[in-house]
Amino acid sequence: MISKDFDIAHIDIINTKINYKDLNILKAETYPSYDLGDQAKTYIADDRVIFACGIKIIRKGVGHCWVVPSIYVDDYARSFYKEIKNLLDTYSSTMKLHRIQTTIQDPFVNWIESLGFKRESILKQITSDKEDEYMYVKFY
Repeated sequence: MISKDFDIAHIDIINTKINYKDLNILKAETYPSYDLGDQAKTYIADDRVIFACGIKIIRKGVGHCWVVPSIYVDDYARSFYKEIKNLLDTYSSTMKLHRIQTTIQDPFVNWIESLGFKRESILKQITSDKEDEYMYVKFY
């Protein structure tokens, strides 16, 4: 698996595993502000985008992690887990983050907990279609 610097156009070519109702909302949520210190990568294997991920700085020392998996991610489950773990560890150090947080829905709770994240709260009706998500956090 290789990584490339993320470009917002990558969202258009990811065969997303999650059914996002509006790609423009997804683009707004993932668009990195490199001048603010955000970091993001797209991971490719066998000429297919496997996933894109990044961290948005929301205040000094605090980042919000996002991941957009493709339909191919299950074929690369071990590499996917390893790359996300490495990315979190590397970015927490290079970006001087003491807290990385993310929001996640029910189907992915076990996966995020396997990365060492802990549930912090329930965000009621946080999505545009009024679905709940969980806030998960990992401290460094």
